[in-house]
Amino acid sequence: MVDSTVSPPSYPKHPVLYIDTAVVLLVENTLYKVPRKPLEEESTVFKDMFLLPQPDNDAIEGQDDTKPVILHGVSKADFECLLKALLCRQHGKNKDLVLSLTNEWISVLKLSTMWEFTTLREAAISWLGAAYQSDPVEKIVLATRYDIGEWLLPSLLALAQRADPISVEEGKRLGIETALKLASVREKFRLQGAEHVVVGDRDPRTTLLDFTPVIRKVFGWHISETTASLLFLSSSTPFAPPEETPPADMTNLLSWV
Repeated sequence: MVDSTVSPPSYPKHPVLYIDTAVVLLVENTLYKVPRKPLEEESTVFKDMFLLPQPDNDAIEGQDDTKPVILHGVSKADFECLLKALLCRQHGKNKDLVLSLTNEWISVLKLSTMWEFTTLREAAISWLGAAYQSDPVEKIVLATRYDIGEWLLPSLLALAQRADPISVEEGKRLGIETALKLASVREKFRLQGAEHVVVGDRDPRTTLLDFTPVIRKVFGWHISETTASLLFLSSSTPFAPPEETPPADMTNLLSWV
């Protein structure tokens, strides 16, 4: 038998992200009280959750501190980054967000993907795409983890074309399977008109080769349907086989509420 006299656990309230007349959320051991409207307007997951019927004889989840909506498997650090981007209301057309660190935007990408915040996900992809413009390895890692199809093929192509080999550290970041497949792609070229072959650095003319068909062949079998369709569209123009190709400030966060 349940003892109705037992008091519910008491959690500390977040000093900034706890707003009256809003939905109460519990992440790890901290309560957050934030406006419900942007959550349900921009996330299909939260919208569907708020539409679930509540028992008549029970307190409504998220209405007060005694029965918060519990968000399992989410860190406070990630969640606060998402709220910063969501509640400042400046994503989309206005790119001047309170987030300025790469790891903060990765947090936004992670949770916006998980909870289907379409606009926030697009903003995160845009920001991170510029931040990692010269780091195709990290773009492959993020593209694979968060299903960013438009990043995958160009990043693999950049690594296949470059003169420098894949380093041990890069191999660890990519994972053994991806690294070995990429090494296989990089080997798919041959010299024409050479009288002999010698051991040495990679021919710099490989930066001019189009490895796209080989990448599609080697990686295509495990790419998701969404990513595969994007790769198909991005390579819809004719190409020759590679061997035949010539060389924030939190205090201002809630000003809109």
